Amino acid sequence: MLAVKTRLCACLIGALCLCAASSARADIVFCNQFPHLVYVAVAYPQTDGSDSWISRGWLNVATGDCSEFDTALHVKTLYYRAESVSYREGGHSVRTIWGGRGDGSFAIWENDNFNYWNAQTRVLNSTLETFTKAGETTGEALSVRVTFEADGIHVTTTTSNSAPSK
Repeated sequence: MLAVKTRLCACLIGALCLCAASSARADIVFCNQFPHLVYVAVAYPQTDGSDSWISRGWLNVATGDCSEFDTALHVKTLYYRAESVSYREGGHSVRTIWGGRGDGSFAIWENDNFNYWNAQTRVLNSTLETFTKAGETTGEALSVRVTFEADGIHVTTTTSNSAPSK
């Protein structure tokens, strides 16, 4: 009987650990309700203690889809910039841009995917463009879900934080 209770306790403790681990996830998810494909870039501080930033792009998010930026990425501060593909509106070719609030400027390369270190300055083939802050945490990592709404104007951002480091 004692062996059964011990196994039961071990199973219960294991289940609690799994629940605790899953609640500490740090997902960075972008969702697209806009009627055209959206490309997303992110910027976040380097973890080496310097004042340098990394910018990375482009994640393709199709209409009606949600995509996680990078499952291994766990950051405390995150900025984003999103750009739609060119589309016709009123006889003109237009693009919609989100993230141009000017919370920060970081290096991007519009012609292809990129990954820039020291992205707060113009590096290599880049241009500096404005990004919007998605969130920040004092916990271990930020979880954020950014949804580009169908109207091309509004963005819904939901953030949560994992537990602070002990």
